[in-house]
Order: sequence, then C-alpha cells, then structure tokens
Amino acid sequence: MKHLMALAPESGASMVCVSSRLGMVGMSNQTLYSAAKGGLIALARGAAVEWAPRNIRVNVVAPGLTMTPVIEASFQRRPDPAAHRRLREESIPLRRLAAAEEIADAVLFLACPESSYITGAVLPVDGGYTAC
Repeated sequence: MKHLMALAPESGASMVCVSSRLGMVGMSNQTLYSAAKGGLIALARGAAVEWAPRNIRVNVVAPGLTMTPVIEASFQRRPDPAAHRRLREESIPLRRLAAAEEIADAVLFLACPESSYITGAVLPVDGGYTAC
C-alpha cells in the first residue's frame, strides 16, 4: 500500500476495487477465491480509513454472477446449458444474471462526485444474493 500511496494525488481521489459477492459469503468449492476477494475487501476498508485525511476515498463493488464470455462458456460446457443457467438464476432473488454494464455503472457511481461522502463501503451488485 505504501507504494500505491506514493502514486496517489496529495488530495482528492477515488479508488474503486472490484471484489465479488463471494468475498462476503461462502460457497462450496470456492474457498480460495472467497478468501482472496474477502482480503481485497479488508484491504480497501483499511485503505479507506488510512487515506481519508487526504480526501482519498476507497470503495468496493462486489458483483454477483455476471453474464460475461467466461460465464457463458462455462454454461456451454454443461450437458444442458439452458437448465444450468436457470438453476443459477433461481439462486438469485432477482432471478437473472447481471449485465456487465450494470457492474460498470456501480463502479462509475462510486468513482464520481455524486458519491463524495462514501468511503470504506462495499456495494453488492448481485441481484439480492447476499441479502439472503
């Protein structure tokens, strides 16, 4: 962090980290991934407190399952891709996967002046998954 801080402006900036819903909840066979994403959340919260006197805000977006080429390919490797997708969607309260643009919009919000009094926050963009 000290090397990153040396690159930061003297005052006023916003840093948005992208973690995962799995940084806040456990899932079978995802232990190491969850640990890494949870560690990023802890790092961001510590940096938010440390850098607040310089008006440098640090926040986290924690996406849920998002329709990306990697996720689409993982569905296609299943015997019944459509059934697997429906099963995954049923685990999400909004009953759908996120679009990449929805995650980008959350990052943009936390980076812009409209969120100037938010720091150290984790914004789940997961269709309600972590609310359960």
